[in-house]
Amino acid sequence: MEKAKKESKFRKFMETRGALALPGPAGNLGSILIHNVLLKYYTDVLGVEAKYIGWILIIYNIWNAINDPWFGVLIDKRKYDPKKGKYVYLMRVTAPVLIIAVAGMMFAQPSWGEIPILIALLLELVIFDTAFTVYNISYNSFFLIAAPSTEERVQTEVVRTYIGNVFGFLVTLIPTFLLVGQINRNLIYVAFVISLVASSFMLYLALTKLKDNEAYYENVIFEEHSDRKTIMRETWKIMTNKTFLLWFLFLITTRATVGYYFTPFTYYIDKVIGTDGLGATLADVVPGVLMLLALPFISSIINKKGSKTTLLLNYIPTILGFAILWFTTNIVMTTIAYVLIVLSYNVNQTACVSIGGALIDEDEMITGVRKTGLINGIFAFFTTILTSSQEFVFTNILSAFNYDANAVTEYAKLGIRIGTALVPIGFCILGFIPLLLFPIGKKREKELSDFSKNARRGENA
Repeated sequence: MEKAKKESKFRKFMETRGALALPGPAGNLGSILIHNVLLKYYTDVLGVEAKYIGWILIIYNIWNAINDPWFGVLIDKRKYDPKKGKYVYLMRVTAPVLIIAVAGMMFAQPSWGEIPILIALLLELVIFDTAFTVYNISYNSFFLIAAPSTEERVQTEVVRTYIGNVFGFLVTLIPTFLLVGQINRNLIYVAFVISLVASSFMLYLALTKLKDNEAYYENVIFEEHSDRKTIMRETWKIMTNKTFLLWFLFLITTRATVGYYFTPFTYYIDKVIGTDGLGATLADVVPGVLMLLALPFISSIINKKGSKTTLLLNYIPTILGFAILWFTTNIVMTTIAYVLIVLSYNVNQTACVSIGGALIDEDEMITGVRKTGLINGIFAFFTTILTSSQEFVFTNILSAFNYDANAVTEYAKLGIRIGTALVPIGFCILGFIPLLLFPIGKKREKELSDFSKNARRGENA
């Protein structure tokens, strides 16, 4: 009897948290490929010079940064439609565009020549980003009203991380197993096709099961953003608010640099450590498996200590992991370093979901109006700027140190080591001070969680 009750409870948990978690990783194929695969694929397989890819990514990210707040505003203005819904409908409309754009990026041919490859890539990135911005803001906005409390958000983020890492592992086999050592272009194309089919199936499964609920919107007053002047005024008010500003500074330094660890990893383990595809895959798999085992403990620590304290403690494995990469020359220590970095990345990711939701809840508590789309758009604007800066810095370090995939000198290896270890450490140090000053601690986070539950469900904690 007890066993059946536990099984029923687990099934219900997965039906609610799993259904809410799945659309996140299902829609992330393009982002994983762009940030983890694209640079190495275009430099080592298509033969495009790294600095040109860096410039294309800068242009793409400028477009990304500009459109994020404006799409957030448009999504906020959209009314709930009893037949179509709101957020889930927008996700369903944009999902097919994501797949088509990614397919175009991954099947470019070296015979086209460098300039046509770069033009096609830029167009595909712009199309992808437009669709992904609408999809992602809609999903994150839906996530926060469907999971209104800190506990629910952390639980759902844990499930999302499990799903995302299993799918992400399969996709990152492309750079670790197929783009390290001896390269087989036909196998890479097969892997791309499998990734696209798997992503399409996940999106279909996620978005057919996800249901918009009119009850989610009954007690929410969304910002109308009636004119451009009002939008700019509201944006400026948010961006100059001390709490938001401190959080943004943390996001664009520590959060952005830890989030960009994987692309430098593929160059580092291939060209500096000199391992083969199997060695690189194992160095990627071991940290991932250990991190998945640690996830329940991460969730427990966040709930017990609060998100801010957890993020401060997380600096220990973060800095230590990057520091090891500066000094080590063997695969064992490299794997240990990546265990620490992958662990710190996922602690960051889980705790940041909780705090991001708390900031939106606090703004609603103070103003009486929920600006989920606008605020998520501003979050995306800032993180995009620094993510693009990370890409730009790394690609230009490769060029400055004369990186050539076919003949890597000791000088080029030094450049890879600087981009992989020293640059992230510098950004992490910059992000520590704003996080230390950030005012939302455990007590305030609990107050905002209770407010959100009461606002969404009428639950008084």
